[in-house]
Amino acid sequence: MASAPPLETWEFVGLPQPPSYEEAVGPQCQGPVLTPAYNKDTQYHFPTEYQPTAYSTTSPIVSVQTIYVQPSVMFGNVPVQTHCPTCAQVVITRLEHTCGIMPWLTCAGLFIFGCIYGCCLIPFCLNDLKDVTHRCPNCNNILGKHKRLSF
Repeated sequence: MASAPPLETWEFVGLPQPPSYEEAVGPQCQGPVLTPAYNKDTQYHFPTEYQPTAYSTTSPIVSVQTIYVQPSVMFGNVPVQTHCPTCAQVVITRLEHTCGIMPWLTCAGLFIFGCIYGCCLIPFCLNDLKDVTHRCPNCNNILGKHKRLSF
């Protein structure tokens, strides 16, 4: 049966020995020992009765304004989820379609090409040609607008 190799116990020749545990862990400071600046026997005298001061001890009222910075929301012709700064809720916007420049230009173009008997009024019935206003469903605040054409 094979056994482990013998343990080598020879010393390094010419090198100093490491310090013992007591020497390594012993007191770290060397030099004069300083006395503490205070003494436990020192008596401190505190006033026994309350003396009100001439100024008010209440803290000043601090007004904090919360500013909401949201990533750039692209308001288009579909509802979007956004943060309403008025009611401080995350909402999905409610859409309102209003006639802008695009339905009028389309109506004029159809009138020029011969649609004079009421067919030129069809663009006013199509929501895809109208401007869109995004409103908060809770507080009815305007959150954004999408215009088809703007000058």
